[in-house]
Amino acid sequence: MIRIISCFDVKNNMVVKGVNFRNLKIIDDPINLINKYVNSKIDEIVLLDTTSSYTKKSLSNFVIKKVSKILNIPLAIGGGISSLEKISSLLKLGADRIILNSYCYENVCFLKKIVNYYGSQSLIIAIDIKKEKNKFFTYKNSGFIKTNFFVEDWCIIVKKMGCGEILLTSIEKDGDKSGYDIDSLYHIKKLIDISIIASGGMGSLNDIYYIFKYLKTNSFLIASLFHYRFLKASYLKKYLKFI
Repeated sequence: MIRIISCFDVKNNMVVKGVNFRNLKIIDDPINLINKYVNSKIDEIVLLDTTSSYTKKSLSNFVIKKVSKILNIPLAIGGGISSLEKISSLLKLGADRIILNSYCYENVCFLKKIVNYYGSQSLIIAIDIKKEKNKFFTYKNSGFIKTNFFVEDWCIIVKKMGCGEILLTSIEKDGDKSGYDIDSLYHIKKLIDISIIASGGMGSLNDIYYIFKYLKTNSFLIASLFHYRFLKASYLKKYLKFI
């Protein structure tokens, strides 16, 4: 089954969107925008705080609680999470899954703790990548800092820690509507057996068709096309029935 996930990048408790993780522009209040997605046939909503890893501020508890009450589908939340206490708080507020990125690079054992406490199904590892000289490097802090890990090495590590799913985002494709990064998806799927959410660059229905048919990826994250009303989730779901 194909899963369609809508991503809300959040800065200062407002939904924003940019290109290549830069030049973020305000779109709407998250609660207003969420209301437009109710009964839209989307399978999951992601709320990602884009600045919390370095500002140490996180999403408002009020926003999270309100959004979770509006939704009748799973809600995943990420940004600045660095303790089991924080995870417990987010789950109590209504999150169904947690997304981690920056903190894990210095505290990889933290992943194992989460899996032991809450199960692998509760955890998504966000991996932001950029290609340089035919190598895919991973980045943290919303794409501002390059880590010492190649994507294949980091994927193997998070898989060993028991993580259930990877959100793989191409920084170079983010927001440009040129299609998903086929090379990185193919590279990772060939390397390890783990569920991958394709992210960054969705521009047309053909992008999903190609990735699903030839790479057997069945989870897709979409932001710009939905937020700017270039594509309706209900129309996309009808299209997917024929794939």
